[in-house]
Amino acid sequence: DKAERTVNVTVDELDLEAESQTSRNDNQPDNDPQQTDAGFGLSLSNVTPQLAQRLRLDSDTRGAVIVDVDPDSAAARAGLTQGDVIVRVGRQAVSSAADAQRELSRVPSGSTAFLRVIRNGQEQFVPIRKD
Repeated sequence: DKAERTVNVTVDELDLEAESQTSRNDNQPDNDPQQTDAGFGLSLSNVTPQLAQRLRLDSDTRGAVIVDVDPDSAAARAGLTQGDVIVRVGRQAVSSAADAQRELSRVPSGSTAFLRVIRNGQEQFVPIRKD
């Protein structure tokens, strides 16, 4: 109709914990965060299409998004942060939080896991020593 309109837009920071809660409330059990008990101090969730869009990931990106990092953990010391997406642990591709948890649990105590993560649209290599 070619009418002029005023639109107000609010831009806010993504709250991954709230996003994770929303996924759980939608009765999608595969999106439940999983606390890794592998000595790294991470809470992970699956990358959903909605989350991929908010994190500006390619639509075909699969992995495990970090929803929480224990501040006194190996993950924090390695520089991993909320919103990082783990796509590979060692030579093994990761397509879900369960995959990442399984691969991380295979790392012996005192050894280093080599992660490939996507942060701010860029792939990064992150070594992390298991406590």
